[in-house]
Amino acid sequence: MKIYFRLVRYIGKYKKYIFASIIMSILFSLFSAISVYLTIPLLKTLFLDSTNSPSSPTNITGVYDSIRHFVESYIFSSDKETALLKICVLIFIAFLLKNITGILQSIYMQYVEKGVLRDIRFDLYKKINQLSLRYFTKEKTGSLISRLTNDINAVQSGISAAFSNLIKDPLLIIVFFILSLSISWQMTLTSIAVFPVTVFVVTRLGNSLRRRSSRVQQKLSEIVSHISETIYGAKIIRAFGIENYRNNLFKEKNNAHYQLIMKSAKTYEFASPVTEMLTIIAGIIIIWIGGREILIYNNLKPEEFLGFLFILFQLIVPLKNLSSVSNRIQESAAAGERIFEVLDYPIEVKESPHAVFIDKFNDKIELKNVSFSYDNNKYILNDINLTIHKSELLAIVGHSGVGKTTIADLIARFYDVTEGEILIDGINIKNIKFESLRKLIGLVPQETILFNDTIRNNITFGLENVTEEEIINAAKFANAYEFIMETENGFDTIVGERGTRLSGGQKQRIAIARSILRNPQILILDEATSSLDSESETLVQEAFDKLMKNRTSIVIAHRLSTVRNADRIVVIHNQNIVQIGTHEELFYQENGIYRKLYDLQFGE
Repeated sequence: MKIYFRLVRYIGKYKKYIFASIIMSILFSLFSAISVYLTIPLLKTLFLDSTNSPSSPTNITGVYDSIRHFVESYIFSSDKETALLKICVLIFIAFLLKNITGILQSIYMQYVEKGVLRDIRFDLYKKINQLSLRYFTKEKTGSLISRLTNDINAVQSGISAAFSNLIKDPLLIIVFFILSLSISWQMTLTSIAVFPVTVFVVTRLGNSLRRRSSRVQQKLSEIVSHISETIYGAKIIRAFGIENYRNNLFKEKNNAHYQLIMKSAKTYEFASPVTEMLTIIAGIIIIWIGGREILIYNNLKPEEFLGFLFILFQLIVPLKNLSSVSNRIQESAAAGERIFEVLDYPIEVKESPHAVFIDKFNDKIELKNVSFSYDNNKYILNDINLTIHKSELLAIVGHSGVGKTTIADLIARFYDVTEGEILIDGINIKNIKFESLRKLIGLVPQETILFNDTIRNNITFGLENVTEEEIINAAKFANAYEFIMETENGFDTIVGERGTRLSGGQKQRIAIARSILRNPQILILDEATSSLDSESETLVQEAFDKLMKNRTSIVIAHRLSTVRNADRIVVIHNQNIVQIGTHEELFYQENGIYRKLYDLQFGE
């Protein structure tokens, strides 16, 4: 229940709606009781011979007797036809007010439910944007999507159960209980004798449902992840002809989810009929006892007995609702547990409360004794010392997997160093505000990331108040303007999910235009031309050359042909920097790693 109470805390900002809902629930319960109670004088009007106004009771036992005397005095103060008209009008008014208050109660609760879901979803999304990239290397995309959708929707049922059913239904039960008690305390006590059995059964079912619900959500996240991978990898799946293999994998996961959800469904569906049957058993016993009171002992009037039965059957609905509350809360808690796993995940890369804002890069970037490990076990980088000067073009080369991209990620502070420190103009980047650090640095990654939006919005990408002229100039600067104007709607053309409607070179040039518009002082190019054909590479490289001019640039390269003009080339091998120099200097070191890489690419 601890998890569930954490979910409930989200309702604090909706107190006014909850208060209004409670008021409407009270009125709904009262009008429901009145609408049922009015069946007693209706039966008396239809089936009794006398329509005279009843005499004042000589022995008033409570509020119920006083109210009954007042109502019956009003109804039976004239002839039978008038009494029937009065009772019909009263029943209409009672049911009208009951439905109005019921609708208002539901609307107020919708504000609470939907508002809480909105807040939880936003907090979860915001937390995802705060997590370091390390988290996404361990967590499946489908699992995160499932938590943002299915798990949050499962929470709604629990919120509704707590602040709708647990307010309205108990009120209805209390009001109907008082009404039934005033008619016959013997039959009322008989009707509630079944409650302990009901509570025991529902509790056992609820515990079982929570365990199964957690497993269902886990399986569903696996299905979502599988679907996401299938959509993303559609081309490679078809290229290798493994559609049937993927279909069989999905079939296994889908069947496992089906088996689990059927077990949960059986448990859920079993709870309500069990409660109803227990209530029906009580009803049969009450009919037997009530019939004896009328037929044998004459202690109960027929219209009161029938009214009592109406009240009893009105109790079945709130009792059934309450029987499922525990199950819904258990399901909600299971979903909440998965949500809070993300919300409680520690933020590894945090902004220091004393972080400063810098708007200019003046001198140099320093890596001092930097070591890094992804899993606190095997080091990717070990004791790296490197200085990058302002306006310098620095290239980082080495075999795949030696940590070239990791250096760029550490400078951009996508991760924090395991040991050592990184300084910009003498300030540790841990003490620089994220906003200013990210404004200083522009990144063009190997895999260009475009969003399913227009070319215009992918270029501006969050920037406001950008003029059309600035967008066009950025596109021209990136050698992208011509192909953009050849597309269907120019700058308003939708690029498709992940930019699938554009070629690799076109996507890269859009990414370059995006960086140009931000005008970063430090530029990081991470193997940005490695997957392009010769023509596209030429166009992209021209754009890069213009972009890097008079700018501090860090180029991570696999193709050594792209780094010949670098001011310095850094060679990474076995977690360390093993060579630094210009292309000519490194080329003539025949036993060096750079020369070996060069010979592998271009031959002897």
